Amino acid sequence: MDQRAALASSWNKNAGNWTKAVREGLIPSRGAGTDAAVLEAICGQKPQNFLDVGCGEGWLVRRVVQATGCNAIGIDGSAQLVDDACQADPGGSYKVVAYSALMDGRADLGETFDVIAFNYALFDEDAPKLLAAVKPYLSADGVVIIQTLHPWAVAQDGNYQDAWRKEDFSAFENQDWAAMPWFFRTLSSWHDVVRTAGLTVLELSEPAAERGGLPLSLLLVCGAFEYSEGDRARGIETL
Repeated sequence: MDQRAALASSWNKNAGNWTKAVREGLIPSRGAGTDAAVLEAICGQKPQNFLDVGCGEGWLVRRVVQATGCNAIGIDGSAQLVDDACQADPGGSYKVVAYSALMDGRADLGETFDVIAFNYALFDEDAPKLLAAVKPYLSADGVVIIQTLHPWAVAQDGNYQDAWRKEDFSAFENQDWAAMPWFFRTLSSWHDVVRTAGLTVLELSEPAAERGGLPLSLLLVCGAFEYSEGDRARGIETL
């Protein structure tokens, strides 16, 4: 099994654990600031239509709809997580959509969105292709909001380079987690991912639990950007 397939498999195997961890507040960084940061970024855009890619058990869709009253769709590759989302929010809209379907153009979402969010949902080496695939679903002046692990906060081993790594979830005691491969990116690599997808960074923030503390996450607000012929001549290309 290759790393991408193993990553997708881990989400399915760990679905019940993820739902429990989110709903019982077992992930300290969420309460320390990452949940509030992504909610503020999304709601600040005052979206009418919102898409959560990699929605998990649906908490972000529920909170955004509660705060803004917008139309929202959550999609995830794990049928179990989508089922958990539907059970918690029977009136909501959640669909099982694999990332491969998005990248291959087989996912018909039927509308455009003012905000498309990837909240801890870009752990694949194919992140540029995935971001490029959702770009056509952006409304005029729509944005893509990405929150992910901050490279500087997790690269404490002196190995600061793009590479596949493995999360064994040892911090979660008393639960049987399947190991999850994930693709680590440097800060400059994230910039390249956004640019390669035909987007541009409009805002960059580093949520922290306290002023001057280590960042809890990297949060990017990105807009669609069409490169000029001059840009292409300098080697800046979209996919």
